[in-house]
Amino acid sequence: MEISILMLIDILVTLVVSYKFFTLVKETRAIQLLNGVLILLLIRFFSGILGLKIFNSLLDQVKTVILIALPIVFQPELRRALEHIGRGNLINQLRRRDKFQTHIDKLVAAIIRLSKDKIGALIVVKRATGLKDIIDTGIELDAILSVELLINIFTPNSPLHDGAIIIDKNRLVAANCLLPITKNSNLKQSFGTRHRAALGISEESDALVIVVSEETGVVSITYDGRIESNLDEFSLKERLFSKFDELGVN
Repeated sequence: MEISILMLIDILVTLVVSYKFFTLVKETRAIQLLNGVLILLLIRFFSGILGLKIFNSLLDQVKTVILIALPIVFQPELRRALEHIGRGNLINQLRRRDKFQTHIDKLVAAIIRLSKDKIGALIVVKRATGLKDIIDTGIELDAILSVELLINIFTPNSPLHDGAIIIDKNRLVAANCLLPITKNSNLKQSFGTRHRAALGISEESDALVIVVSEETGVVSITYDGRIESNLDEFSLKERLFSKFDELGVN
């Protein structure tokens, strides 16, 4: 009976860990590689049953190379997993969600107004990964987040309207910051420099980045190296809260 309980615990722990890992990679480019690995293991299983010795030997060599390469390829996902574990328990996250409600309302209100007026904007919401190197490229402000301040910063011809702003909790940390440009060559031609910069920083950190197009007013959001566009007020709030469990907000 004791062995059965231990086996049950073992199975449950394995399932939980596997599920959490899958949720971390399912919306990233790593999921394609993971699918390829699973297919390769499936082929190896059936080739073993059929007794294809030479083919099996070749697959074993490929498997060894993959096992060495996986930690390198999955480095961003492994880093996010460790950061997620280190951010605290569920109760603390729920408390942070209540405090962040007001910040989200202010942020979304400003973005919708910028969108209606077709004023371009690039807003980086810091999470767990430090952005000190990005902040150092701009002008530090350390100002309380407000709708009016956000709109004034991105108003054309204002001193700080170029570049990105960095938001940390309820503080506007810096403005006029430079972001790394994505090297992804498969983007739509309609995506300009702001979108490419937003993708670039989301590939190198866990930051959540919001973009307002000055040509169309379309609102987009990037995270984990992917982009979602055509967000309205409701869908933007929904996306922010759906990612809230990953946000480092106190």
